[in-house]
Amino acid sequence: MSRQRQRAQHKDSGAALLLAIGFVLMIGMISGGLIALATSSMNNRATLELLRNREYAADGAIQNAISQVRLKTCADPSGSITDSTMNSIPIRVDWVNACGVVQSTDGTVVAQRNVIFSACLNTGSQCSDVAVPAVPVIIRAQVNFQQALGGAVTNTYVQSWSVNR
Repeated sequence: MSRQRQRAQHKDSGAALLLAIGFVLMIGMISGGLIALATSSMNNRATLELLRNREYAADGAIQNAISQVRLKTCADPSGSITDSTMNSIPIRVDWVNACGVVQSTDGTVVAQRNVIFSACLNTGSQCSDVAVPAVPVIIRAQVNFQQALGGAVTNTYVQSWSVNR
């Protein structure tokens, strides 16, 4: 009869199996988290792209409005520009004229015209965050046009430019 020899048990036996299972679980959790992050980013892409395109269109429409309103004078009433379509997004720009006269350091009188521009989606209503129905302002800018006595614009300053999200 043959006797089978019994193996001596080490106190570390089975540790490699536990380490392998732990490693597989850790890699699985990391992979699951990365997949969830990638899926979330892809789902939000369309929304972020739409918001970015609206912001760029409003930015371009205000810059266009600044060049058009620059040619006007203090006597011109406030108004709006509704024919701007950029990135296939119709944008409305409302502007409010505020005029004043300032004496410069060299003693000459300079007319200053502050204009506040508000850009929003063109829904046929004025840009407003509080009116009913509210058409939220995407970009609001305040621009100062300094005019000489002859009416020509001598300097243009952007005093503020804010993006509302």
